[in-house]
Formats: sequence, structure tokens, C-alpha cells
Amino acid sequence: SAFRQPLAPWSRLRGGSTQYPQQPQPQQQPPQQQQQQGAASRPLVVVGSVNADIIIEVERLPTSGETLCTKDPSTGKVVPGGKGCNQAICAARLCRGPSRFVCQFGGDAHAHMLQRALAASGVDLSACGRAAHMPSGQGYVFLEPSGTVSSIVIGGSNAVWPRLSPEMCTQLVRGAGAVLLQREVPEHVNEAVAAAARAAGVPVLQDAGGEDRPITDAHLAQVNVIAPNLSELRRLSGMSTDTQAEVLAAAASLRARGAAAVLVTLGSRGAMLLGPGDLQLFQPCAPLPGGKAVDETGAGDCFRVAFTAALVEGRPVKECLRFAAAAGALAASRMGAVPSIPSRGEVEALAAKTAEATEVAGVALGADGAQQVETAQGEGAAVGGGGEAAGGAGAA
Repeated sequence: SAFRQPLAPWSRLRGGSTQYPQQPQPQQQPPQQQQQQGAASRPLVVVGSVNADIIIEVERLPTSGETLCTKDPSTGKVVPGGKGCNQAICAARLCRGPSRFVCQFGGDAHAHMLQRALAASGVDLSACGRAAHMPSGQGYVFLEPSGTVSSIVIGGSNAVWPRLSPEMCTQLVRGAGAVLLQREVPEHVNEAVAAAARAAGVPVLQDAGGEDRPITDAHLAQVNVIAPNLSELRRLSGMSTDTQAEVLAAAASLRARGAAAVLVTLGSRGAMLLGPGDLQLFQPCAPLPGGKAVDETGAGDCFRVAFTAALVEGRPVKECLRFAAAAGALAASRMGAVPSIPSRGEVEALAAKTAEATEVAGVALGADGAQQVETAQGEGAAVGGGGEAAGGAGAA
């Protein structure tokens, strides 16, 4: 299988080749092993948002026109957040190589807290900018007892990126193992960085989370993987995602528009990866530590970073999905986005207890009439519809 060759997963997901400069090879190591180790040691570059998250614990969300008071008077803790910040710190904890972050800090007190937190986590901030005239981005995170989160994000400094020249973007991605993008920054930033990465042969995963806006076919064609959750897939495709068949059709529509691969997180039901040819894999959730989700805020970010890190290391794609499921489950079992990010050792240990992804051979109706995944092993797993609970795969 092409997925069992070093770096071949990215090659197949893009439908082309990913070429890295040759590294000196000790005589005792096979060339493929040396290439794999060289790629794994390259930085993971995260280009995206950084927010001060205010976590508010609520019994339920208010209805229109309703005012609710929190039961806990001490809730409202401010912590580092934003999809870019979450992913950069996660990369620092999970990747074998360094984590390099590219963002726009604001000019307020939150910015100094965010910068200190990122630096303390070992994230390279040398390429970050500052919008001194703007406040930091902020995220108001409403956390329900089930662990489900709803958020309102104020863009702040994340919304005022300068235009990036091709030369600047080339410098940002040079030598990277992969690039991670999200949609909490202006689209021109993602498009410019993805184009430079594609030209440099650097793989790109585009997280679909963030602002609700269209995505162009040209941009889809520049990235290796587009990674939405169910609600994001529904918005991007304009199609229903209530059943397994509808999820497959919606993901296929993104591939028809140019996406090489679509990685869909299905909340508490797991995740699916659809790629070139007949590649269709279903990844069950990892077992949740403690038996329940506590806070899903950063679970999706951990899932996508872990998947990317494992692919850069040249792991078979099924191992990448299992590693990602374990990272998402660990994050969902803890409070806070950044505080919940697990260590690599924790993820490896839980991944060893997580079921392997299975090939999706088709869609069949179960005895109760519900859509079920029909795997190559003949197993059925309900994966249709539902909410956005992380449940281990991480769909936040």
C-alpha cells in the first residue's frame, strides 16, 4: 500500500509527489528510514488565530431574549485559546519536530499572557506579528454539563492580517514538515500560504473550523486535506449530513470541487477519511478517560494536529487515524482547550487501546432502519447524523 511508504500518505492524498531535500544518511540506516526521520524532525507550521478564551459554565444555553445566571460565581476563567494557538501548542507536545506559529498578537494585556503561554509551551514565535492598535481576539466559550461547547468569537487582531507576498509565504513554509491552517483568520492568508506550500511541496491540512464563509475550488485544490466536522461539512457542501449516506455524498462533493481528501469528524461517532480512488475509512472513537466528555473545546484541534503529525512521520494512515482519535479523546476528557492538550506519551498509550480504522465498503440499513457503516470486515457502526460532541474523535 502507498500509505505504508514514508511520506507516501501525503503524496496519495494530494495525488502528486512530495519531494524533500535529501538528508545525509548514515550507512547503517536504509534510505527510506532516513527520509522518514528527516521529515519527522521538520517543524509543523501553524498559521492561524490566537484568542483569550473566557470559559463560562452554564446549565443550558439561553433562549432568544432570555438572561441566565451561572450557578458558579467563579466561572469565567480566561485561558489561551483560538484554533491556531491550540494547534501550535498541541504540535509542540505531540510532534517529534518543533512547532512554529504564525499569528497576529493584539496590543492589550491579553496579548502578553498569550505570548507567555505559547513561549512556555516551547512554540517558536519568531514569525508572529502584532497589531498594536487592536485588542486580542476573544472567545466566549459556553460549556454545558455534558461537555458540549458553543462559542462566540471576536476576531480582534486575528482579523487585521497584512497582505502576505509570495516571498513572505515561501519563507514561512520553507523546511516545514506540514502546514496547518484554520478559518479564524482572513481567507487571503490561508490562500497565500497554501499556494506557497503547494509550490514548495509542503503538505497542507485545512481545518474548516472558524468563520462561516465560502471556500473556493482553487483553494480546495491547493490543500492535501480539508477537515470539517458535521456542521462545517453541511455549510461547505450545502448538503444535509443527517445520515451516513448524506455524509459520504457531502464529502464527495468537496472532492469533486478539487479537495484531494476529506477528513470528517463525526462527534461521538468517530471520524471518516475519504481520499483518492476508493479510499474510505471509518475510525471509531477512542475510549474516553473517565467515561465521559468534560469539555470538547480543543478536542478537534488535537485530533487534526495528531493526524497531521503522524502522517508527517510516515505512519500508515490507519495508525494516523487511531493516534488522532486518542488525542481527541484525551482532550475531551479534561477542562479547557490548552490545559486539556495531552502529552505524546499519553496519546501513544491510549492509541494502543483504540480500535483500528476499518474500510467503508458501502452503506446499509440496520435492523432498526438506521443508516450504518458497512465495513470490509462486515461490521456495522452507526455513524449518521447527530450532534457535534467530541466523544473521542473531536469535532469541536
